Amino acid sequence: MSKDMKNVNNWHWVDKNCINWARTYFETELSNVSAEANGSSVKTLAVTSVTGDVDVNQRKGKIITIFDVAITITFEGAAADGTAVTGKIEIPEVAHDTDIDDYVFDVSIDSDSRAKQPVRDLIRKTLAPILRKKLEAFATDLIKVHGKDVQVESDFSKPSTPVPTSTASPAPSATSTKSAGTDASGVNTTTLEETVELQASAQDVYDVLLNEAKVKVWTRSDKSTIQATVGSKFSFFGGNVSGEIKELEKEKKIVQSWRLGSWPAGHYSTVTMDISQSENSTVIKFKQEGVPVGEQEITRQNWSNYYWTEIKRTFGYGLSL
Repeated sequence: MSKDMKNVNNWHWVDKNCINWARTYFETELSNVSAEANGSSVKTLAVTSVTGDVDVNQRKGKIITIFDVAITITFEGAAADGTAVTGKIEIPEVAHDTDIDDYVFDVSIDSDSRAKQPVRDLIRKTLAPILRKKLEAFATDLIKVHGKDVQVESDFSKPSTPVPTSTASPAPSATSTKSAGTDASGVNTTTLEETVELQASAQDVYDVLLNEAKVKVWTRSDKSTIQATVGSKFSFFGGNVSGEIKELEKEKKIVQSWRLGSWPAGHYSTVTMDISQSENSTVIKFKQEGVPVGEQEITRQNWSNYYWTEIKRTFGYGLSL
């Protein structure tokens, strides 16, 4: 995900991809770290692999980090009797939502033998706590270095200029806007319609839109809430998107009341998603009635960028071209 300094669009989300910086950071902090005890010694040599995602984000003016990486480190050492030891340490998950004490250090020793066990014990008892301490500082250092790059001086109650959808996923097709009208509350409104194609089954598409655990993943927030129950309310993106489930037909149809936090108080649109599965993909015929005039382009961009693109990217539902 690239840094986007203007794409706030009332979703209060600005982010910067920091994975390359993180690789350099871990190589610097986790290499040449040593420990000794009872005549045995060990030293990390190099960080040979860092895979995953590292982002710095701003939501509603608050800087947060979202990261989940796996790290591999090589080491060398010697037991008290002089037995030479080499191998690697794998940390399968270093994540923003994992407690530092829950980080796992998997130790693999080349040509393992009983004589090398003291070095394995040394890594687990002494070296791992040192590495854990260094990893604990990562989130703070990440914000310190990159937090300023996602600072946006903006009135979040007002829409900013929309930015074209990322080319990482195909853009939704067959988008149209119907003529404006006036609803019962006196708000001038219009209707959005589009067709979205996802490379997934109708069951998977229905589930990814209503399963709270999956929604938390593609909205990148543990605070997102939704239930697959008619009459239940939902809230995404720190409450900037909210509404209520009005109608459900399993794997075929979802109807919601839906609003942005910046819209006139109490005003909701009606979103209808008709889901149909073909041989190789599933199509959503999307219709949103009651969008305030002047908000349609921002609303369209946000559906594209923060719903469809994120679902495709996160779960691999983008079409292969």
